[in-house]
Amino acid sequence: MEQAQRRFVADPAVRVTAPALRRRGPGSTAQGRRSRDRVLQASIDLIAEAGIDQVRLAKIAQRAGMSPGQVMYYFTSKEHILLEALAWREHEDTRRRRASLRKIDGAWRQLGRFVDLFLPTSPVDPSWLLWIEAWARAPHNPEVDTFLDELMLPWREDLAQIVERGAQQGVFRPPDAIGDFTIRFCALLDGLAVFHLRHKPSLPRHRVAELAMDAARAELTTATGAPSPSPAALPS
Repeated sequence: MEQAQRRFVADPAVRVTAPALRRRGPGSTAQGRRSRDRVLQASIDLIAEAGIDQVRLAKIAQRAGMSPGQVMYYFTSKEHILLEALAWREHEDTRRRRASLRKIDGAWRQLGRFVDLFLPTSPVDPSWLLWIEAWARAPHNPEVDTFLDELMLPWREDLAQIVERGAQQGVFRPPDAIGDFTIRFCALLDGLAVFHLRHKPSLPRHRVAELAMDAARAELTTATGAPSPSPAALPS
């Protein structure tokens, strides 16, 4: 993630530094970090309430209790804010996801929780709205494209650890290449999630999770047929 942030330094319109442990310039002080975080949280709240198209810089500033000029001191544009908000949200989601996975025993149960945490929580899940908005920009901006790939790395790393642990325990059949499996399975989850967001009544969230786990079982089930729980049965 920090590698992507360094690449963005050359292009201030899309510079993303939200998860960085250290910063220079605007936002480098404790007060500056708090101000930036207020703007990012205000942006996420407004996206969830009204959608990205309705989010204006003036509204973000008002929700954050700041002036538009103060907001522009930390960010160069609305697009900059949205990309920073995605990075900020992903940083927090990674921290929470890893804490949650550590509490779960059993590779199948961990994989079920991973699927549950990956999928959108609602039709207005801010993370997913931000991802979709960023994906639309990626084909025309190689730096955004690279940055999004690196934002996905923690998800793929966590999935790889689950699969490696399951293979060591003998409950997963090891894939030919774990790296290929993580790309394939995350792409499947992306596709199912977007399909769910477009067809909510006919493809509810629990059904999306079941389809994902069916695909995992087809590829990872050992010769002994180790059972895997439904994500809906996992503890919160």
